[in-house]
Amino acid sequence: MTKLSVALYIFLSLCTLFLRPKRVEAIAKFNTIYQINYQVEESGNTHVNFVISQRNNLSVVYATDFGISVNETKLKNIKVKDEGIQITPDVLKTLNQTTISFPFVSKIVGKDKLHNFTIEYDTTDIATKQGNTWQIDIPRLEQDENVSDQIVTLTVPPEFTAPAYIDPKPDIVNGNIYYFSGKKVGNKPISAIFGKTQYYRGKIIYHLQNNEKEKVQTDIALPPDTSYQTVYYEKLEPRPIKIYTDNDRNILATYLLNPNENLDVNLDLVIKLNFNPSQTLTQPSEEYLKKNSIWNFDNSIFSSPELKNINSPKSIYDFVVDKMKYDYGKINRQRPVRSPAAESLINYVSAICTDFTDVYVSLARRSGIYARELEGYAISENPDLKPISLTQDVLHAWPEYYDKERATWIQIDPTWANTTRGIDYFNKLDFNHVVFVIHGSQPEYPVPAGGYKNGEKTKDISIEPIDEVTFPTPVFKVQFIKQEGGELLFSVSNLSGVSYFGNAKVNSDTFLETSEQIMDIPPYSEKSFRVRSKKQPFISITDLKVIIYINGQPYESTASLGSVTAPGLILAGIGGVLGITFIGSWGLHLRRQKQKTTLYR
Repeated sequence: MTKLSVALYIFLSLCTLFLRPKRVEAIAKFNTIYQINYQVEESGNTHVNFVISQRNNLSVVYATDFGISVNETKLKNIKVKDEGIQITPDVLKTLNQTTISFPFVSKIVGKDKLHNFTIEYDTTDIATKQGNTWQIDIPRLEQDENVSDQIVTLTVPPEFTAPAYIDPKPDIVNGNIYYFSGKKVGNKPISAIFGKTQYYRGKIIYHLQNNEKEKVQTDIALPPDTSYQTVYYEKLEPRPIKIYTDNDRNILATYLLNPNENLDVNLDLVIKLNFNPSQTLTQPSEEYLKKNSIWNFDNSIFSSPELKNINSPKSIYDFVVDKMKYDYGKINRQRPVRSPAAESLINYVSAICTDFTDVYVSLARRSGIYARELEGYAISENPDLKPISLTQDVLHAWPEYYDKERATWIQIDPTWANTTRGIDYFNKLDFNHVVFVIHGSQPEYPVPAGGYKNGEKTKDISIEPIDEVTFPTPVFKVQFIKQEGGELLFSVSNLSGVSYFGNAKVNSDTFLETSEQIMDIPPYSEKSFRVRSKKQPFISITDLKVIIYINGQPYESTASLGSVTAPGLILAGIGGVLGITFIGSWGLHLRRQKQKTTLYR
């Protein structure tokens, strides 16, 4: 038996002539040419057709059986023909593979004789439609000395837009047909994404409880913006007492609960996912290089010889994908407990998504690469190939690392790369990852949406693809608060359901200096903005019209600018001046009086 995979392997039973006993020979006894056609239909079904030509290299050896194992599980209408004669194959399905095997009807004997046979089937595992985007994932055909050539043809509906991404690059493109030769394909999978943006509408319920006899404040994590994701909160009821961002740019909403109160918070939102990540305006925190109880890369296991040269984002990804083994039964056997990364690496044969992620984050930080964990909602049409491991609703975990050259965070998914046996989740992500929380400073806080339960098993998350939605432009309210020394303090309120992360600026004038700062304002929240004055009136208070430019739009507020001198000192100064004036006047009076007396004595 020898491997040849989509993640597939082929096994051949060989026969020699002259009544020798049947035995398995090296697959190099044959030269095999594959022509594989993938016909994607608008329904999402893909018709797959393997046309296989096998040439005998020896005159005394011929094949009696054939088998192929494909990394797909949703197969139907399986048909096999040997030299045009239809035969019934044996089909065996496992967790993430389907094996098709059959005996040959035709016995093709003789050197350079060709044996032609076909395998075809329909599957929904190749093409995935989400809203107005399509993702095509064709598993790899591994290199083997038996394979002398392979040609892959991908045909998509003519209505498809030009692909935003396709790897490897096709040799020929003829309209909606893409041709790949053996040299191009090699042992790589073929991945293509049609469409650059995907929209989802979501509904999330947070169940809050206060079992105490006193009022308590509690925070919930709302889905944040990321380098790939923009969020619009259409409705948040009831409104919290405040909304703020933490050091990881998670969006947290604070609620005040009365004694023994149960409260359900309902969030309706729209999520926009972009294929290409946006640049970040700030440098990552040094917190993203530190170790902790989960990302414990100071453990001796991370100094093992096999990790000596594992120190780049790609080499770490390849190591984790190849080393770790996804354990489909782990969730059912036990309630998952977050293990330290060192333990996950030691028990690499029994891993789920958090294990893959924690090992990646730990190895990255050990190598001086900024890295974080993301938890959120994964859209998976086939959990066998793309499992969603967290037990709270259907959550998933994956890492991201900071790319200094591109000045942005890059999301990757080593778990799905492992379970799909080679689909590329390093050079591109897909439109199936919605972030609920970012874990950078702390590995387990905040709790993601879906984790706020009241003890009952409820489905609290709904994410559905939709057509394009126009997001509102952020709208602000600017209000003068007070003067603090030589600065004027303003509050900037975001009245809209979208976040703003960008500059706010005041231009220089007679009284004010140019003031500019980066503002990170979540929906329905407020931040302070300070403007420094050039000069102040000595005693009187001057009313100013201050214009703050936010997102290129002017927002006006009236501010009162007074002297920076303390009122007590002002009064003391006035008193001093009056005192000096009085003393001077009294001295003059005495002098005049003395002069008058002397004159008239």
